[in-house]
Amino acid sequence: MQFIPLVERISTAGSSVLNLVMPGESAAALAPWTVPAWQFGDYLTQIFDLWIRRDVGRVSVQMFDVAFAAWTGQPPVLCVHSATCGHAFALESNGDLYNCDHFVYPQHLLGNIHQHSIEVMNNSEQARQFGMAKRETLTADCKRCDFRFVCHGGCPKHRFAVSPTGHPGHNYLCAGYQHFFKHITRTMNVWREMLADGHPPAAIMQWVAQDQRPAVQRAGPHNVNRNDACPCGSGKKYKKCCGLRH
Repeated sequence: MQFIPLVERISTAGSSVLNLVMPGESAAALAPWTVPAWQFGDYLTQIFDLWIRRDVGRVSVQMFDVAFAAWTGQPPVLCVHSATCGHAFALESNGDLYNCDHFVYPQHLLGNIHQHSIEVMNNSEQARQFGMAKRETLTADCKRCDFRFVCHGGCPKHRFAVSPTGHPGHNYLCAGYQHFFKHITRTMNVWREMLADGHPPAAIMQWVAQDQRPAVQRAGPHNVNRNDACPCGSGKKYKKCCGLRH
């Protein structure tokens, strides 16, 4: 499942037939259907809280896969949250190739597959510069953000806002991303430890269920003794497993 935020800007200069602007154009206002940044993050937190309790290993949610990969040191699973970009091409019906479907504009045309191979165009200087610009144009706020390792500044298309310290070129969705990442940090940290200890990914659901019980129940002498086998299925004693986290 994908939850893609709808973020569009309308030209205030009437420069486009559709009145939508190119990424980076300044004479624009948010379209009325654009999702509020914090609300997008809050939506993700609510879906995450449902998913982490019952759907791990059963339903794949792209944004949660992104977070899981980042917290466990795996390669990004989505170009939006990669350190660099430019390898998710847009191919038009006439063979024209662009770096990205968000940047299908003349200045971002890499060439045509009838004249050049995709490999050649992908390794061109223009393509490399496009991809590296994502990392090189991060705002100062992004560079020192605790969650840079997860989002890497987000999609360049959305970098039209001003950062909290006044730097232009900041991601419009930043507040929503930060809200979501802060919300899942504790769970992700525990999940990473559990995987390192040899637990299967779905074991996090058992931990969440136990963690959300009232404290008197979580202490658990009448449920699980310290030397009993851990109910998560790890094969370890409770005191050496989930009991360490309560």
